[in-house]
Amino acid sequence: MEDSMKARLTCLCRGLGKAYFGFAINSQVDISGISAEVRTDLGNQLPVGIYRLNSKDMLILAVPLLGSGGVHISIKLRLDSGMVKSLYSGKLNWIAIKWLSRYCYKFKRKLAFALRDIDQQVYSHQIHVKPELALESPAGDLIIKGVVCGPYSCRNSDIFLLDESGSRSDSGNLSVGRCNDVVTFSQRRSEISFTLRIPMDGNTYTLVADGNCSNEQPGFLCFDAASVQYYLSTLSPLFYKASSAGAYASSHSKRIDYLSMLDFSECKLISGPLFSIVVPLYKTPVSFLNDMVHSVINQAYSNWELILINSTPECVELAAALDKLTDKRIKVVTLESNKGISGNTNFGIAKAKGDYVVFFDHDDTLDPFALYRYAERIQDCPDTDALYCDEDFLNETGEYVAPHFKSDFNLDLLRVHNYITHLLCVRASFAKELMLRKEFDGAQDYDFLLRLVERTQNIYHVPEVLYHWRISDTSTAKSAGNKNYADDAGRRALQEHLDRCGLNGTAELTDSACFYHIAYALNEEPLVSIVIPNKDSVEVLRRCIDSIEEKTDYRNFEILVVENNSTEDATFEYYRTVSEQYENVRIATWDGPFNYSAINNYGVGLTSGKYLLFLNNDTEVIESGWLSSMLSFCQRDDVGAVGAKLLYPDDTVQHAGVMMICCRNEGEMGGPIHVFNNLDRDDPGYMRRAVISQDLSAVTAACMMTKRSVFEELNGFNEDFEVAFNDVDFCLRVRSLDKLVVFDADALLYHYESFSRGYETGEKKVRFMREQGKLRTAWAEYYVNGDPYHSPMSTR
Repeated sequence: MEDSMKARLTCLCRGLGKAYFGFAINSQVDISGISAEVRTDLGNQLPVGIYRLNSKDMLILAVPLLGSGGVHISIKLRLDSGMVKSLYSGKLNWIAIKWLSRYCYKFKRKLAFALRDIDQQVYSHQIHVKPELALESPAGDLIIKGVVCGPYSCRNSDIFLLDESGSRSDSGNLSVGRCNDVVTFSQRRSEISFTLRIPMDGNTYTLVADGNCSNEQPGFLCFDAASVQYYLSTLSPLFYKASSAGAYASSHSKRIDYLSMLDFSECKLISGPLFSIVVPLYKTPVSFLNDMVHSVINQAYSNWELILINSTPECVELAAALDKLTDKRIKVVTLESNKGISGNTNFGIAKAKGDYVVFFDHDDTLDPFALYRYAERIQDCPDTDALYCDEDFLNETGEYVAPHFKSDFNLDLLRVHNYITHLLCVRASFAKELMLRKEFDGAQDYDFLLRLVERTQNIYHVPEVLYHWRISDTSTAKSAGNKNYADDAGRRALQEHLDRCGLNGTAELTDSACFYHIAYALNEEPLVSIVIPNKDSVEVLRRCIDSIEEKTDYRNFEILVVENNSTEDATFEYYRTVSEQYENVRIATWDGPFNYSAINNYGVGLTSGKYLLFLNNDTEVIESGWLSSMLSFCQRDDVGAVGAKLLYPDDTVQHAGVMMICCRNEGEMGGPIHVFNNLDRDDPGYMRRAVISQDLSAVTAACMMTKRSVFEELNGFNEDFEVAFNDVDFCLRVRSLDKLVVFDADALLYHYESFSRGYETGEKKVRFMREQGKLRTAWAEYYVNGDPYHSPMSTR
């Protein structure tokens, strides 16, 4: 009888940073009387979950899988008499656990999988620590965002981090949101959002949520090396996942297979322009030359001429390869000596007889449909003056990698980076007028583009990967550092462009080669009226106003707080004291029901600033130059609205612009969504677009500036959008005036509202869906055609 009460270890397995121990026990043993204690070699107590398999004769312990040493396991049973009986006591080191797990997966596979993740199959009386987002910060930290969900009795759970010895660790940075009540299957539960940052230093960490309740199981999330890689691969919030090596290689391979099945003679005939493709050659490897030439000869569109300018006639093999070219559309121009990239290219431009000049590098290749797509666009829109397409990279092993899915024409993005690059096609009259300038060699194409956009902005983006940029030892595709002089040449070209355009700005180098920053100066210091709707939330509003008053270097502003149905006495007392404390703060009262658009429209009518800044009360200024930076963009005649970069209090991105979502069919739900949401504040994002200022379709009115003249021309916010999407609708109407909406990456604030988890339910959810429907009705073209500033590939 004594032995029948013992627990016997019969199976063990590992899974996602946890170890699951299976003990055979007598089926008559009441699990509610069982307690287990697991300690490390150092005596640190670990969290442990206790479960019973459905067969009733197996007890399972779930324990964090630490990095070294071993564990001491003790299982006891409290009898009805009050006596405590030992069922098991033993020690296992982590090496033994690893090999026993492998054994059980091989020879007790069914049982091992029954044990694994059993803690995720229990809901009542169980705390769950659920990861929802995982990413690596530029500093090398792992960022995990998730939620602790547990029984209502555990709403005050102790949440903490263990190191690999089982000791409480201060190596991580844990941010916890407010606790929300939820009801699932009629059970009242609590949810607490969290953000955890831990160093990716090779050590194992465990996040624990312990409700300190005898009848509730603790939850824990483990971060060993394998688990970290799994979370990063499955929970990454990064946009443009389609640009990852595996995803893109697969899609491009399918395209190659598809193209190989086509007979281009059956393509729809296009009576289009003559393209003059200009290629300067300089010590070009013969294999690269042949690949480049064949990619032109194999174009589905045939009305082209290929002008090859050979500036290295002493290269015998190259000269011999050129002599073998027999297609009459190919013209070889041999120079006596190298005139530099600009001089050599200009020879080709001068020789061009086509309607459009196409700039093509000597070691790159084209997709067979590159010229066909360009001809289609010109046929549909004869006023097109320039075109460019998406591109990828052709590496040394012949793989197509790292696609660049580009924005449609984006003036402010171009002013900090030549995102257009290839395949640039320009109306011949512009190409012959502008030519390339030798003094900007290395960035001659950037200088050319900046001068081009001063003459025309009929520049069209073909959103397909039609250009393959070869990665070679001397190519800028491999490293911009191979041509360091290009960085300063680009800065000089940008500065000249700003000067020619009468823009009071200074072009500056950055830590990233060929990415620039413009420090705009203010032409004047007009009054900026800051409008802040508010209902109660005294401490939230106090933090907001104090941060504006104490941290803002631009001083010509007024703050109007629009009181909206507050009920707390403390709120009205604060209104009295804050207007006394700051002479530029006023309080106005809105008497109607809550309508964000109407409240702001009302507030604007009580202000006098030339510029308006709409600001949520739950924001906090971080850096002093935020207001002057936003104003420096908004003062431009071509700009209608400017948005800031907003961070969660855990220093991840809450807002870096708003993107409309392309619906591939009528059944899909659309956005809009915040781009680069949840990235680390310093993470550059895809093509550095999370950290550079640029034009976008929309920004959030949680912090948005506009001109009063623009606001009045649009009759303010559309009051049909009572709560949601009023800012998106406003921005899209700004764009309908042919004015730009700019995301200012240098205007940095915290935005607290969305850090803690929240839900729209009942009538609020109905209203949200109704307003989204209004947005889809008003701006259907965005849902059909996609966002012009972000590729549809960004969310796939």
